[in-house]
Order: sequence, then C-alpha cells, then structure tokens
Amino acid sequence: MASKIIYVLVYSLAIADMIVISRALKRVDKYYGRLLRKALWYGMAAIFANIMIALAVNAVVAEIAYCIYFASINWIMMYLTGFCLSYTEHDRSIRILKIPVILIMAIDTATILANPITKMHFIIFENPVQDTVFYQTTIFPAYYVHLTIDYIAVLVTIFFIVYRIIKSYDIYRMKYVLILGVLLLVVILNIIYMAFSLLLDASVVFYAVAATLIYFSITRFVPQKLMTGTISMAVDDMNEGLILFDVSNQCIFANAFSKRRFALSEKTATFESEPMASTIRSLSSRNQQYGKSSYTKLQEAGREFREEHYQIRYNLLKDRKNRPIGSYFLIEDDTEEVSYLKQINAAKNEADEANRAKSDFLANMSHEIRTPLNAVLGMNEMILRKTDDPALLEYAVNIRNSGKMLLNLINDILDFSRIEARKMELIPVEYAPHNCLRECFERFERMAEEKDLTFTADGAGDIPSKLVGDERYIIQILSNIISNAIKYTRTGGVTVKMCCTPVDREHVKLIATVSDTGIGIDQKDIPCLFDAFQRVNEKENATIQGTGLGLAITKKLVEIMNGTIKVDSTIGKGSTFTVSIEQKVADPAPSGPFELREHKEKETYRESFRAPDARILVVDDVSVNLIVISELLSKTEVKVEKATGGDEAIDLCRNRKYDLILLDHRMPNKDGVETFAEIRAEGLNTETPVIMLTANALSGAKDQYRSLGLSDYLSKPVDSAELEEMLIKHLPKEKVIR
Repeated sequence: MASKIIYVLVYSLAIADMIVISRALKRVDKYYGRLLRKALWYGMAAIFANIMIALAVNAVVAEIAYCIYFASINWIMMYLTGFCLSYTEHDRSIRILKIPVILIMAIDTATILANPITKMHFIIFENPVQDTVFYQTTIFPAYYVHLTIDYIAVLVTIFFIVYRIIKSYDIYRMKYVLILGVLLLVVILNIIYMAFSLLLDASVVFYAVAATLIYFSITRFVPQKLMTGTISMAVDDMNEGLILFDVSNQCIFANAFSKRRFALSEKTATFESEPMASTIRSLSSRNQQYGKSSYTKLQEAGREFREEHYQIRYNLLKDRKNRPIGSYFLIEDDTEEVSYLKQINAAKNEADEANRAKSDFLANMSHEIRTPLNAVLGMNEMILRKTDDPALLEYAVNIRNSGKMLLNLINDILDFSRIEARKMELIPVEYAPHNCLRECFERFERMAEEKDLTFTADGAGDIPSKLVGDERYIIQILSNIISNAIKYTRTGGVTVKMCCTPVDREHVKLIATVSDTGIGIDQKDIPCLFDAFQRVNEKENATIQGTGLGLAITKKLVEIMNGTIKVDSTIGKGSTFTVSIEQKVADPAPSGPFELREHKEKETYRESFRAPDARILVVDDVSVNLIVISELLSKTEVKVEKATGGDEAIDLCRNRKYDLILLDHRMPNKDGVETFAEIRAEGLNTETPVIMLTANALSGAKDQYRSLGLSDYLSKPVDSAELEEMLIKHLPKEKVIR
C-alpha cells in the first residue's frame, strides 16, 4: 500500500509540474507553443491514467485506465511531433501530414478504447507484490501496430530534426540538437520500460521532466545562446573596435576590427599595448581615470604612410549590482571625419579668402569712387549756396541729382554686402508716412518727366500722423520699386499709393502699392525676380541701367522688418508691387488729406550752429577735399586748419591743441589709423575727439573705427547737415552757439 501512495505522490507532482509549464507556455505566442501545450494536456491525461491504475480496485477499472493511457500516448506523440516539426521550421511538412496523421491516430485510438469489448490489444492480469496487487497487461499483436505507429511518428520527427541540423547554420544548430536530445530521452525511457517489464510505467514521470527541459530550452537557454552567438557575430561585423578586460586586467575578448587594425588578440592585448597605453596616458594627463581620447596611428600604404584617426572610449564594466567586473575600450574610426573636417576647413579658408578679396575690392571701389564724388558734390553744394543765377542753379541741381544717383548705385552694392554679412541694423525713429511718400515722389518726379510718363502719388487720410520704424529703409524700399517701375515703363505712367490697416491698439500694417503700365513680367520669371544680379528679359532690357540689386535688396529689407512683398503682373499691361510692413503707432491722429507738395518757401542753406572760438584740424591727402570741408563749414565760423598728410598732422598736434580732428583713412606714408595712434601717444591732443572722415563705407566700418578708439565716423561724400551735426555732438558745449 505504501508503494502505491509513493507512486501516486510522484505522479501528482508530475501533473502539478506540467500544469505550471502549460500555464507558462501561454506566453509563447508561437504555433509550436500551442502544440506543446496540447502535448502536455495529453501527458497529464496519461499520468492521471497511471494514478487510476495504481489505485484500481478491480481489473475493469484498471483496463479502462490502461485504455486511456495508451490512447493518450497516441496524441502525445502526435502533438510532440507537431511541436518538433514547427520548432524546426518544417511548416510545409506539417500541412501535408496533418490530416493523414490525425486519421491514423483517431482510428488507432478508437481500437484501443474498444479493447474492453474486443480484447484486440491487451488483457489485464494481477501481479501481487508484498501486501498489495498491481494490474499489468499481456500484449497482443494489434498492440504492436499501435506501438509501430507511435515509433514511426518519433522516427519521422528525428529524421526532420536531423535534416534541419545538417542544413542549418552553426548558430542555430544548438536549438535543434537540444530538442533532439529531449525527444531521444523520452524514447529511451519508454524502451527501458518495455525491456524490463516494470510494474508501473515510470516513464510518464519523465514527460514532466521533458516538458520542463523543453520549456526552459525554447524560452531561456536557446534564446540566450542565440543572443550570445548573434551578438558575437554582430560585434565582429562592427566598424568599431571592442576590447574587454576582466577585473584582473586580463583580455577576455577582442573583436575582428581590433584584431585587423591593431593586430590584437585575447592572448596579446594588455594595458601596455597600443592603443590602450596611449589612451590611459592621455586620460591621466587630464586627471581622468575613464573617458574619451583621440588616437592617431601611422599606417603603411605602399611606400608611404597615411594617418588613421580614432576616438577611443575607456570605461568601467559593472554588473547589475553596480560592482566592477572589468573594463572595455571602444574604438571608433574617425579618419574620414577628420579628412572631411580638413576639407571643410580648407573650403572655409578659401571662402574667407574670397570674402576678404571681395571686401578689399569693395573697399577700394568705394574709396576710389567716393573720393572724387566727394569733391564733385561738395563743390556743387558751394555753387548752390552762392549763386542766384537760375540757369546755374538748374545745372547744379542736375549735378546733385546725378551724383546722388551714382551714390545710390554704390550704396546698392554696399547694402547688399551688408545684408549678406547680416550686419543691417534697424534704427527705429518717429516719422510721418506722408513725408516718406512725398520724398519718394520728389526724388523720381524728374526721372518720370524725362520719359514723358505720368507719375502720381496718394496717401490715405486715416494713416496715423506719426509711426515708429526705420524711415531710411522704408524710403529705400519705395525708391527701389518706383525706380524699377519707371525704368521698365515706356508709355503710360506709375502710381504710388499708401494706406494702412489696424493690427491692434498700438500697431498698424503700413501698405504701399506701386503700379505701372510697363512691359510686365512673365509668371515663370516672378520667382527669380528678387535674385541678386539677375534681370528678367535680359536681351530686351539690355539698355536699361542698373546693377540688378535693387529688388533683391528691397526683398531683404522687407524681410528684416518682418514684412511681405507681393507681385502681380501681366505681360504687356504692367505690374503691381505690394509691400506690407507692421509699424508701431506714435501719434494716432490721422494724417489728413495727402498733399503732393508741402507749402514751404524755397529751401536755402542756413547754418545750424556757430563756433567762432572752436579750432579744428582737417587731414586729407586730396587738397580739393580740404577745400570742400573748409567751404562747407565757412558760415559756422569754425577755425579750420588743414594738413595734407599724417606726418604734417602729427607735427601740428604736437604744438597746438585742437577741439576736434577730422582724419582721412587712406593716405600715403602714414594712413589715418597710424596717424591717430601717434596723435594719441604724444602731444597736446591725446584727449581730442578724432572723427574718421573716409570713403570707406563698408559694413562694420563704424564699429571697426570705434574699436580702435576713434570718437566717431563719417563717410564720403560728405553731407553738410551730417557734418554739422557731428561737430555739434563732439565740439566742447561751451563753444557751440545753436
């Protein structure tokens, strides 16, 4: 009786184990997982049948239990075979064999379950052992058919697994060999049971053992083995080096990259080998134990050597409990990046050199043109001031307008240079929108008359009388568009309109439209209309003057002020440019009706200040420029002394104290900067304000001169009003009479 209890307990533990494994297999979301679960269910049925046999009270109960047991073996073998075929990727074989195998197993199961009636497979007899009775079977030929079916299933499974082992890659063979081993274990246990005619089928206990082994194989051991093998292959395929050391600094792994580039291996790599030694020294020099370091290696390439550059990271390896278990070196090939960086730096240096050449060219061009233009416009200003002859006045006005047009062409190029260098600065001031419109009209009225075009301007009366914005740029934007419209209009006219729409209580959107009846623009040309140095219909418009920069500068200025510019045009009918710029309201009172011409007396020059006690020094190597400055300041009563070079100016400054010095930059022998340095270093004028009066109007010139210590900057051609404002600003206050 005790023996039966032991058998029942062992069987019960086996069932419990199989229940746990069956529940765990729910997480295996694969077809072979479902097949293995079904094999386990029938395995539990077989073990339960053995419990019935051990506890049977008569031969009838024992025979029914044996029938259940033998029938369960059929389905265990079928689903176990299905699992093995699915796990070894023989899905096509499963589809072919599924129906025939189910039919064979069903027929065999039916004959087994009918055994109590037919007695085809076995009969029951009692086998007394000590104080109890065990029921066993006497086998008939039909039962061997049943065994043959089961073992054929096993042999077919073994064949397919062996085939997969032979055909598979090395990395996957372990998973197939493991399943084959478990299958052979079950077969061997059954053979032992049959060979020794054991009292009770102990092999069913090993179903639980086999199930446990299979479960941990497919969910733990095999994936880890595959992962380890795959990672090893992936690490070898990396285009980076990896070298691992244990806690005793013994090399335990070096991937293919490390072996190929540095001739290292697990046997030869030490902390004294390269590149480890150089990396550790480099980190130590920076008081670092771990981190990243650069490493350069000379690699022989034929008769020459080429540099290979690497970034090497040295770090500590830790386990899950943050305990040190070793260290590693990760080696990244940086050669291409270093090469690209050198190419980029070379290209940058070339670009910088080209920019410097461009800046030098612009500086020279600006200086060479502005210097004579200063004399022309300065002398012309003297004519305008001193003559009352109407004919001479008309000639002088024409000279002034032509000079300003030439100056505008130069400024276009310099403005574009400033925009490219992103050095255009907005200077917000209060201004009257109607005045901007009126100034633009007056500037281009003569140009329109010369082409016999109508030219009209109109400003909405509800525009606020004062806005805040960069008045210079707004006038320049309108001027560029109007100038362009007049240039490309042969008949008809040009109309300029200005209005506004409210944005909020403090801001309005100032909108200006310039419409013409000119040649128009093809729709395909509009996208490139604002490109620098490009003109549409170049062949047809070859006689039209201009740099091709006006509209490019206009678009950039509009964008700087966060505005928009749009173009609507029809070939042969004309174009309309619409500019919209948000501005702050300074005075919301309406401007009222737009007057094309303000009611004012004829403009005559009147000095803005007098300073009879002030003495200034003007230094310029061009004598006509000295005459221009002297004449422009004649009515201010300022005492003007002149020097035609740096050395002469320095001698004068040693012997006399001046209230202000106007100094040209480009002069022979000593230039303006060198002259300024010597004046500051010695003499009586170390604290005298020095203003650089130069033809250099490039972007950043003002900041450059101020950084050298000069007090201020004026560009040529000299505007008399700006010149007087500069003197008022820097002359001693007690000597200036407003």
